[in-house]
Amino acid sequence: MAYTPKAPIEPEYPEEYYEHLAKILGQEAADWARLPYFERWKALEWQHQNFNTPDDLSVWPPELGGDPTY
Repeated sequence: MAYTPKAPIEPEYPEEYYEHLAKILGQEAADWARLPYFERWKALEWQHQNFNTPDDLSVWPPELGGDPTY
């Protein structure tokens, strides 16, 4: 059963926020941060499925607030 995240209420950040991200983390990180929640989630899922990524990209266990049905 595939995990489907619940959409959070996405705050709207001013453009200066993304400029700051680009300055400290790079333009690629700032562009990624601009993506809608579900597009960011899909990108993480793709990374996790196609590369041997560490467990920090796994769905959190129920005792840490994750979905107990996953």
